Amino acid sequence: MAQTSVAQFASELKVPPSVLLEQLRAAGVDKRVAEDSLSETDKSRLLEYLRRMHGSADAKNKITLTRKHTSEIKKADATGKYRTVQVEVRKKRVFVKRDPNEISAAAVAAEAPPPVAAPQPAIDAKEVELRQEEARRQQQLGELQASELREKQDRERKEIEQKQAQQKATEAAAAAPAPAGTTTLHAPKTADAKTEKKPKKPKQTTVLRDDSVRRRQIKTRGDAGGGVGGWHGRGGTRHRHAPSGATEQTAFAQAAEPQVRDIAVPETITVGELAHRMSVKAAEVIKVLMKLGSMATINQALDQDTAMIVVQEMGHKATPAKLDDPEAYLVESGEEPAAAEVKPRPPVVTVMGHVDHGKTSLLDFIRRTKVAAGEAGGITQHIGAYHVETPRGVVTFLDTPGHEAFTAMRARGAKVTDIVILVVAADDGVMPQTIEAINHAKAAKVPLVVALNKIDKHDANADKVKQELLAHGVVPEEYGGDSPLVPVSAKTGQGVDNLLEQILLQAEVLELKAATVAPARGVVIEARLDRGRGPVATLLVQSGTLHRGDIVLIGAVYGRVRAMLDENGKPVASAGPSIPVEIQGLSEVPAAGEDMMVLDDERKAREIALFRHGKVRDVKFAKQHAAKLELFGQMGEGEKKTLALVIKSDVQGSQEALVHALSRLATDEVKVTVVHAGVGGITESDVNLAMASHAVIIGFNARADAMARKLAESSGIQIRYYNIIYEAVDEMKAALSGMLPPERKESVIGMVEVRQVFRISKVGTVAGCYVLDGAVKRGAQVRVLRDNVVIHTGDIDSLKRFKDDVREVKSGFECGMSLKNFTDLKEKDQFEVFETVEVARSL
Repeated sequence: MAQTSVAQFASELKVPPSVLLEQLRAAGVDKRVAEDSLSETDKSRLLEYLRRMHGSADAKNKITLTRKHTSEIKKADATGKYRTVQVEVRKKRVFVKRDPNEISAAAVAAEAPPPVAAPQPAIDAKEVELRQEEARRQQQLGELQASELREKQDRERKEIEQKQAQQKATEAAAAAPAPAGTTTLHAPKTADAKTEKKPKKPKQTTVLRDDSVRRRQIKTRGDAGGGVGGWHGRGGTRHRHAPSGATEQTAFAQAAEPQVRDIAVPETITVGELAHRMSVKAAEVIKVLMKLGSMATINQALDQDTAMIVVQEMGHKATPAKLDDPEAYLVESGEEPAAAEVKPRPPVVTVMGHVDHGKTSLLDFIRRTKVAAGEAGGITQHIGAYHVETPRGVVTFLDTPGHEAFTAMRARGAKVTDIVILVVAADDGVMPQTIEAINHAKAAKVPLVVALNKIDKHDANADKVKQELLAHGVVPEEYGGDSPLVPVSAKTGQGVDNLLEQILLQAEVLELKAATVAPARGVVIEARLDRGRGPVATLLVQSGTLHRGDIVLIGAVYGRVRAMLDENGKPVASAGPSIPVEIQGLSEVPAAGEDMMVLDDERKAREIALFRHGKVRDVKFAKQHAAKLELFGQMGEGEKKTLALVIKSDVQGSQEALVHALSRLATDEVKVTVVHAGVGGITESDVNLAMASHAVIIGFNARADAMARKLAESSGIQIRYYNIIYEAVDEMKAALSGMLPPERKESVIGMVEVRQVFRISKVGTVAGCYVLDGAVKRGAQVRVLRDNVVIHTGDIDSLKRFKDDVREVKSGFECGMSLKNFTDLKEKDQFEVFETVEVARSL
């Protein structure tokens, strides 16, 4: 091995080199300075010397081992909260090596009769004292336990004797006659009764534990119990010492694992209620919400999605559930009577197709009226419901809009219908809204009848339309499919009779039936707020018969039918299955597409409507709160420019379509926020809301009253009126385009060549230039090109012609130029002169 110096060995032993040199000289190793080298022999001699000095040259017969073990246990306190307790156990053991001669002698003595005791192994005095002390303690412990046991037996014997004496005294008192004049009902006290006392509680006696327990040290975190009881035992089990008189000890089991619960989460729930269902403190739920990025209070309402995420984060199982609501009444009373007579009903036919393909014109010819001419822009903007009495029977028609913004209306029409008439123009063919109508019909599993309209036009191509229909899964009957294709002309009436025949044929195949003598059920086709009549809803009765005076429940709206009109505005007393009617008397304007049902109890209808209204409001507030938090999280990413709108329309469907169409205009830089959307005229409260939110008011087939107009003019609020939906969408799109930041583009306006460079002490470096192309302007920027490589981009400092400052120098002229913060100019350099132009952007 490589030799080390005295200084290196001293650093390993962590002693000064001077001390090590003295020890080496004392051990007989002649080392003078710290740089002297040490061999293995020198180190061995030093070790032997140190052993002799410390008296440990003899062989070791005893070794002491000290072991420390630290563990953690969890315990639950009275509040159910788990606390962690750290337990540290220290053990010390002494092992003595016995002499082989002594071991063999002990073995021989074990086999022979023991007249002479075997020699004992050498044990140090301290170990002997510990063993004697332990023996004394064990003896004291045995004596204490024996005395306690004797005391307990004595107490039990005395209690038995007292009970027997009391029983004898009671029997004697019952047998002896009561003395005259004595009216007491109690037995006289006996001498033994005076001695009857409750046994005294045994005094707590401190039990001396063995020395190993006394040596243990306990470190706790939280509220570990103290006193006589303590923490001990193997494996972290908790035992609390009972009084010494007791023969048993109360054992506390180790804390069980957290219990996993199935939590039913309704549509809205407060933080406090959610914490109660999980049996945790509300602060724990708030902590989880903060980790998820949501700030909430104990009374904050959470929507169902957020609450389910919180439940799963806390280790429980979440299941969506409904509140205990009064709607259970509807389940019990909503079933139709089994004895109700079922009769055939008229088919409900929805006319669908692309915009301007002639849906309303075809229906107009069937009804013999002029409806399309009265529509704004010639397009339908709400669902029209009509029933027509033909020689072959009654048919109910629903006319849906074809504009792309009215997707929800077409979907609603397909859900409540029995047969769909797909109107396709023979000259245009299949268009985007035609494809959408096909998909709606397929989703609703409704049979299709194709009306090939405008066949009287010279550019009509029926074969092309059939091929396009085949490509989208609509197979005409002549090609072996199940969709009749009828060529018609809404203008001349050609093929209309054949179309009605096909509709009634499909109705016979479907065998449409409904109960007539039963409470009415139906669906809202359209709803609006009339200035003179209040909320008005167009209903399609699907089963039963609706009478004037019935109590109806429509979503969160209820009311009594005060008046009922047909599609021509004539009052009717009742309406059976598949008949559309317009009713008045509702508390509010219902949402289009809501289900309608008739109830017997007005109080129950009001209760259910109020409950639904509150539930919708809670869900709305919870979603608004989530949207605010999302907006708060996006603030750091850069704010979007927002166009705030207040929308008022004539009917519910138009408002729904307009909100949907305008919301789709949003981009990453600008967005549309609908502050409020409602049905009816523009009122003063709408203007106040627009003032508070800096919004633009849109009136779709709705107008502002005099007070609202006056307030809007004085406050500078814009009110825009529209009656065609695509005009509203186009104008809002233009407004959003104006809010986009302009795009900056560079435009090269000239090229200049440096002919000579002048260096003037007080002025700086000036380039004598010749304008090769275009022009040079003083406010423009330049790029300095050297060998067609850009070496600098900056601004023009000065531009001169001879001694005069000029604003512009055109092609073919010479000029003098100096640049800002750049003087490294050479001959043959070129200046590319450019301007930055802002270009307006569009969506």
